[in-house]
Amino acid sequence: MGAEGAAEIIFRKEISEATDPAAKRKELTENYREAFANPYVAAGRRHVDDIIDPARTRILLVEALDLLYRKRELRPQKKHGNIPL
Repeated sequence: MGAEGAAEIIFRKEISEATDPAAKRKELTENYREAFANPYVAAGRRHVDDIIDPARTRILLVEALDLLYRKRELRPQKKHGNIPL
C-alpha cells in the first residue's frame, strides 16, 4: 500500500477534523512516508538482504534460478503404506 492510502486510512479522523483537510492530508502523508515508506527503515530492521545494481538484476536472477533448477530435495523413504479402511 502506498503512503497516500495508508495515511488516509490511519489518520482518517485527524484529516476529517482539520480546518484544511488537504493540507493536513499532505502533511500526514509526508510524515508517514518519512517514518515508514523508505528503504532505510527496512534496512534498519534487517529486512534488506542486498542492494542490487539495476544493471546486474537480470544476471543475479538467472544465477538464482539456475541454482534452484539443480536443487534436489531429499526426503526420507516411506516407512508405512496406506492401510485399506
